[in-house]
Amino acid sequence: MLHFIISDIRSRKKLTECFDPNTQQYVVKHVEERNGVDEVKPITEKEVPAQADSVKITVDQVDTNTQMEEAVDQIDNKEAEKNTTNHLETSHTSQADAELSTASLLGKRDNLTSSVEEIETDIKVDGLDVREQLRIHEQTDKRLIKTINEDYERAVQYLYKPPINQCTLQFTNPELEARYHRHYLEDKDVIYTLALPKFSALCDMIVSCIFFILISICCFLRFEAETTWIAVFSVALIFEIFMLLPLICVTCFLPTMGRLRTFFTSWSIRHLFGCIIASLPSVAVYTNFRCSMTDMNTLFYGLLLVASLLHYCNFTMLSSWMKSSLATVAGLVLLVLWAIDICSMDLDFFAVDHVNGSEISPSYNRTSHHPLTNIEHEIILNIILFLVLVWFLNREFEISYRLCFHGAQNAQKDRLIMQREKEQADWLLHNIIPEHVANIIKKTSKYCENHQDVGVIFASVTNFDNFYDETYEGGKEYLRVLNELMGDFEELFDNPKYKDIEKIKTIGSCLMAASGLNPNTRKENKDPNCHLYALMDFSIDLLHQLEQFNAEIFNFDFNMKIGYNFGPVTSGVIGSSKLLYDIWGDTVNISSRMYSTGVEGKIQVAEDTAVKLGDKFEFEYRGKTFVKGKGDMSTYLLVRKKPGATWE
Repeated sequence: MLHFIISDIRSRKKLTECFDPNTQQYVVKHVEERNGVDEVKPITEKEVPAQADSVKITVDQVDTNTQMEEAVDQIDNKEAEKNTTNHLETSHTSQADAELSTASLLGKRDNLTSSVEEIETDIKVDGLDVREQLRIHEQTDKRLIKTINEDYERAVQYLYKPPINQCTLQFTNPELEARYHRHYLEDKDVIYTLALPKFSALCDMIVSCIFFILISICCFLRFEAETTWIAVFSVALIFEIFMLLPLICVTCFLPTMGRLRTFFTSWSIRHLFGCIIASLPSVAVYTNFRCSMTDMNTLFYGLLLVASLLHYCNFTMLSSWMKSSLATVAGLVLLVLWAIDICSMDLDFFAVDHVNGSEISPSYNRTSHHPLTNIEHEIILNIILFLVLVWFLNREFEISYRLCFHGAQNAQKDRLIMQREKEQADWLLHNIIPEHVANIIKKTSKYCENHQDVGVIFASVTNFDNFYDETYEGGKEYLRVLNELMGDFEELFDNPKYKDIEKIKTIGSCLMAASGLNPNTRKENKDPNCHLYALMDFSIDLLHQLEQFNAEIFNFDFNMKIGYNFGPVTSGVIGSSKLLYDIWGDTVNISSRMYSTGVEGKIQVAEDTAVKLGDKFEFEYRGKTFVKGKGDMSTYLLVRKKPGATWE
């Protein structure tokens, strides 16, 4: 919202300020003499008191440069339509005072215009990048929302109905299940994180070692260290270390661990050693089982066994059925020992008959039965509930791990598809425009560049029009022959020595190519004229390729003329949807005239080209040739490449 507050200058003349659309300026006119005082009114609907002796601009809100321009235009239109009048009344002043007030008013109006222009400029400069970023973000969000909506059913199917058998927890796809069994070895072309199978197995093994040591420390502190327990602890610790060291070696990519890695990471061997390692804490606890334990020791023993059952939730890559079954067996052993009241049995293997002095067969002598105490009942309940928890956790862990594997496989598959599509799109794009130009087009969407000393050739099959016959299959067979011939020519572009040469286009049976358009490859050359020499050598190979084509295909005798020239050119890309890469300049025109006025089976050049390439190639003077737009020009024909000439 804009307001004007103009100082009250009293005069006998009434001054009217109006906007002249022709001159785009504000004009102040003397209308009539008037006595009295008129109030100054702002050019808005709201009243603004005329108290300040200045020009004031109030901008409520300006979102963009366009809105600012529209606001100013609306204000100017209102002023032009209403011819807004600022009534200024005076009592005893001269005509000079009136003119002075007029100049003051016009000066303030100029200041107002300049202030508005400054505001517009600031908004334009500061808001350009912001608006562009907002537009890009908006397009990205719309594209993302569209993709999510299109892939919603697939996402629901993946999250709530995974391709896993709910009973066996195996993939319904046998091939996917086989890849899951051997995915531990597949670590190529992946991002190295702790989620990889080998790092995950190493972490699980470290946790297992720490867990076993903690359980063993608790057993040593609470129970008596008998010989059996010490022997079991020593063997188990050696086995833990024996399994940990190969995992460290495999994870560190030691080259000598190839066979060892394959052995330890196979599906059956991995589960066999996994069973033993997962059961070591429970074995340590059962080794310290005593019949004569106090209630506190019994409670501690039960809790220690429950803690050892938690170790069966480790090793997420192992089958949940195997781990849960082992945990169930480990938990039920204590229940069976207490149920049969093993402590009330007295087993004598070599009982001796003291009367007769002879050995008798082993016998079981049961003492009085001891009922289970409340602590033992509580421990049994804890074990049963904990086993249910172990079954649930192992199932969820394996489902989650398999889903992660399945998601990684799908992501890898989609990544490969996207990579192939990108390579195909790049291949198509690079067949339309050169690669170095395509990289610029992707960033700026515009390309135009000037080049110096660029070589240009036109190679035309002169008698193809005589060979072409549209009455036979509509000319398709003849176009097939032309396509094969051009394909043989284009194979030369793949030669590394012609890296500076770009195919521009084909015009009928005429091939247009240029060298030196890529500044990056030109910088790699030792000689600044390398690309010009390579283009001439390329032209010679075109003639040889045509001779070979005629020799291999029966009843074909194509002839070719080639025109060569070098100089400054302008390259650019025309169009926004169907891109066209081309070059322009007088150099291109002269090269075209060199081939149109040339000799079949020869390469014709202008005099400056013969001088430029004379140190590597031998030319013969043809004479004066009339060139359209240039008059008579001295032309030369290539004789041969000088023996031993090199430029790479």
